[in-house]
Amino acid sequence: MRVTTNSTLRTYRSSLARATLSQYNAMNLVLSDGRLFNSFADSPARATESYRLHSAYAKNQTQQETNATMVGKFEQAHSSMQQISDQYNKALEQAMKAQNTPTGGALKELGTTLKGVAEGMVYTLNVKYGDKYVFAGADGDNAPFELRDDGTLLFRGVDVNSLDPASTDPAVQEALKMLDEHAYVDVGLGFALDGNQEVIPSTAFDSSISGLKIMGYGTDDNGNPNNMISIISRLGQIYSQADEEGNLPTQPNDLAAEAEQLFGKMKDSFTNVNTQWATITSRAQFLDSNETRLVETGDNLTEQFTSVDKTDMADALTTFAYAQYTYNAALRVGNQVLSQSFIDYMG
Repeated sequence: MRVTTNSTLRTYRSSLARATLSQYNAMNLVLSDGRLFNSFADSPARATESYRLHSAYAKNQTQQETNATMVGKFEQAHSSMQQISDQYNKALEQAMKAQNTPTGGALKELGTTLKGVAEGMVYTLNVKYGDKYVFAGADGDNAPFELRDDGTLLFRGVDVNSLDPASTDPAVQEALKMLDEHAYVDVGLGFALDGNQEVIPSTAFDSSISGLKIMGYGTDDNGNPNNMISIISRLGQIYSQADEEGNLPTQPNDLAAEAEQLFGKMKDSFTNVNTQWATITSRAQFLDSNETRLVETGDNLTEQFTSVDKTDMADALTTFAYAQYTYNAALRVGNQVLSQSFIDYMG
């Protein structure tokens, strides 16, 4: 078989072209961002898997942002509950002084202080996180509480003392639905809807915090309010009516007897607040642990789509070094191939 220079050159050029292309591709992989494909057509399988992983990662990032917002909201709620606790203790201290029959002027001052504490509680519960009211239940766009001059406490426009679960008034029953409101958000629990397009509770986090449920509503058998703010406000109104001797009116109602009842309820009313506070704390703790889980999931997804999208840089450098060695070797072989062979002379 005769091997001519021309045929040798053709074979050599083909091999050199392959070595050059390999070196070029290896070099680009090192010098660029290391992507293994730039279009779906380059690698359909990798592109499909990459899309799935990137989509999951984007969803995870949104869930992390939502969870962080909820963490901030519940931290604000916890801080406000601490203020409510401090305000309650101040009111309890003032009420205890009032029950010890101070002089008329002092009793009036204690009444003014108690009314001021009740107003302060309303301000505390009308706190915002971002542009949403924290304790407004599912309606975060409007301030939840309003304390009128006559002592009437409203929650989203409804007198809290009128909310009697036993009432047959349709308006009352409609207003009581505020206690069962929910505001579900997706924090990575498998957010899903049922057949009625309603959120399945176990797949979402309920971000609603109802100040009405925390502070109480309705009245007892004696007609006294169950709501802590209403109790404190009413005590302030009663003590403010004391005469110069420190006596409270007995007509048309025995205000001293009413004050005694309210003082007893006041001491017991904080039990419900503490229970609701514990619930808020538990939900906040869940958000903290969920944040850790979401961050770990995001890190895992990053590792997964990185392995699909990009090469390992150590491997890329090794491949480049080998491709460069092959290319240089091909050039050295070319120095011998370029001279005419002995057979050509014989021809």
